[in-house]
Amino acid sequence: MKLNLFLFGSMKVCMGLLLILIAPGGLAETLLEKKAAKQFEKQFQQSNWRRQTLTDRMAAHDVPGLSIAVLDNGQLAWAKGYGLKQAGTQDAVDTNTVFSVGSVSKVAAAVASLRLVDQNKLNLTKDVNHYLRSWKIPSNRYTEQQVVTLRHILSHTAGFNVHGFRDFQPGEPLPSTLDTLLGRAPAKHSAIEVIFTPGSDFKYSGGGITVEQLLIEDITQQPFVEATQNLVFKPLDMVRSTYLNPIPASFKNIAKAHGADGKPRALPRGWEAMPEMAASGLWTTPSDLSKMLSALVASYRGERDTFLSQALVKKMMTRVEPSRYGLGPQLTQDGIFYHGGSNESYKAMMRVSLKTGNGYVIFTNGANGRDLIREVAEVLNQPL
Repeated sequence: MKLNLFLFGSMKVCMGLLLILIAPGGLAETLLEKKAAKQFEKQFQQSNWRRQTLTDRMAAHDVPGLSIAVLDNGQLAWAKGYGLKQAGTQDAVDTNTVFSVGSVSKVAAAVASLRLVDQNKLNLTKDVNHYLRSWKIPSNRYTEQQVVTLRHILSHTAGFNVHGFRDFQPGEPLPSTLDTLLGRAPAKHSAIEVIFTPGSDFKYSGGGITVEQLLIEDITQQPFVEATQNLVFKPLDMVRSTYLNPIPASFKNIAKAHGADGKPRALPRGWEAMPEMAASGLWTTPSDLSKMLSALVASYRGERDTFLSQALVKKMMTRVEPSRYGLGPQLTQDGIFYHGGSNESYKAMMRVSLKTGNGYVIFTNGANGRDLIREVAEVLNQPL
C-alpha cells in the first residue's frame, strides 16, 4: 500500500532546525502537522476535476463536519478537524471532537476480547456457552454440529442472523444487552440465533457481536462500558473514547447528527444512541483511535508485547476462511487491515498497512459522509 504523506519525509528533515528555532518543542510538532494538513488540502483541491476545496466538497455532500488522522510508520503524523459540529452554528470541529463511528466499534470490541484471551480468561476455540452466564446461545441443529467459538464470532463465521441495528432517537427507551439478544422490546429486530453451521460460511452479523458484548460483561463481571475502559481505553490513554450510550452532553465536544439534507437530526439532544455498543456504539476521535491502531501495528511487529502478544495479533490479522475478516478487522491480500462504520447520521473509515504502518482514520457527522470519505481517501492514495 502506498500512502501519500504529503512530503512528510522532507518535513522531518527540517525538524531539527524547527526544534532549535522554536520553543517549546511541542510547538514545532504542531507546525509540522499544520504544514502536512495544508499540503493535503492543496493536493485535495488539485486532484479533483472540479478543483474544489475540501470545504466545497463537504458542502456538496451536505456533510457539516469531518475529522482526519494520518499515520506514518505506525505513529500519528498529523490530525485535523474541518467544518462544524452542528450546521448553522459556529461550533467548529477540532481534533478532540468525538464522533459516532458505527461498525468501527467492532474492532475496538475485538481488541477488548483479545486482551481477555491474552489474560487466559477466554479461549478462541472453546464453546462460548462455557463462559456465558446470563444467557446462552440457543441450541439447534446447527450448533449441535459445531459449537460457536469466539474465533467464529470475531470473523463473522458463527452463523448468526441480524446484520445490523437501527439507531435510537432521543426519548426512545433503550434495550439492555439481554433485550437485544432476545429480540425483546424495546429492541427493534428479531432474536439473535444461529442460522447455519458455525465455520461453514460467512455472514456479517452485528447480532453475533452483541453475543461478544455479553461475553465480555460475563467474564469481567463489569458493564461493557466499564470493561472496555479498563481493557482498552485506559491502558492506551484513549481519554476521548467511550461506549457509553447515549453519550452524555457532559462528555463535551460532540459532533452532532445530520441527515442526507445536511440538517441537524436527533433533536433536541443532537445525536442518536446505539445501545448495541460492541457492534456500533463507540464514540471516539481519529487521534484517539490512532493510539489503538499504533499499538496493534507495534504488537504485530513485535516491537512491544505489553498491550497484545505478537502471536495473538498475528492471528487477529489473518483471514479466517471462508471470511474476508480476521479477528475483528477486514483484511486485504496485501496486508491492510480496515473497517468502515455507518450509523444513520455518521460515517467512518479506518485503514492501516501492516507492512508500512501507514494509514488513516476519517470520521464524518453526515448521512452522506461515505462519498466524502471516498474522495478524501483517494487523495491519501488508499483506494477503498
